Amino acid sequence: MNLKNKLFALMMVAAFSAVHLPAPAEAASKSYCKTYARKEANRKTGARQVVPGLVTGAVAGAVIGAIVGGKSSVARGAIIGGAGGTVLGGVSANKKWHRVYNKSYARCRSW
Repeated sequence: MNLKNKLFALMMVAAFSAVHLPAPAEAASKSYCKTYARKEANRKTGARQVVPGLVTGAVAGAVIGAIVGGKSSVARGAIIGGAGGTVLGGVSANKKWHRVYNKSYARCRSW
């Protein structure tokens, strides 16, 4: 390769690198970190928190219904327990979502 070709290749590499690599300030901007934290919180929480509450509540409700009201109250106890377990699971998931969001946002802004 002659000197012109080497110089041209070097300039192309430098230009390509400058255009495609984000600056550190851009990589950890507030909007970027909000999106990142939201995705992390959604990925780590959600149905995985609510479904166990639903199942546990339904089983506990069915057992309590059977003990208190006999066979005829099992279904009613399962429905009531499932609803209560879903609510408690949702509250737990909401707290965990905010905790994960805040940690992820802080981690992202510190980059």
